[in-house]
Amino acid sequence: MNFVAVEYHGVTPIGPEMFPCVLLRWAQRDRVLPLWVAATAADELDIRDNGMPPRRPNAYDLLAESYAGRGGVTEIRIVSHHQGVFYANIMLDGGEEVDARASDAIVLARIIGAPIVVAEDVLTEASLFVAPADLASYFDVVIDSPAVGEQVPGDEQADADFEELMRSLGVSEDDLRGES
Repeated sequence: MNFVAVEYHGVTPIGPEMFPCVLLRWAQRDRVLPLWVAATAADELDIRDNGMPPRRPNAYDLLAESYAGRGGVTEIRIVSHHQGVFYANIMLDGGEEVDARASDAIVLARIIGAPIVVAEDVLTEASLFVAPADLASYFDVVIDSPAVGEQVPGDEQADADFEELMRSLGVSEDDLRGES
């Protein structure tokens, strides 16, 4: 299974019901994976994101300390989804996997600074394209975009595959430029 690193962009209320949603961005494809979470997880993330940890350790803090005592967490993996429910694994230093709710795993990742990765097939099926301008206007998420005219690196193999497909259809670059 291939995993892709994603960027955490906070919790935001979405829809007329204003349900809390964690936004995870697949930067290479300008896609966002929305994960609706319970209010308790949303509150915990919001408090932590605003730099206000609880005065006393809570269950998430105890879990983080417990895993630190076992060698630490290497990453959080979102491994699958079914009917809007996402499943995660907490990956421990010794290679052990611990099954977890995605919302709890994300809170843990935010507390200890662990990277969040998502199975590529989950991203392909459940994420949606959101232009950087829309991220900014709807979710207050500002993404650094390449300057106008700046080359954006692409997937060379995908470009070669597309070029071969176009050639097999009888279309060349000269045709597209109007030079034929």
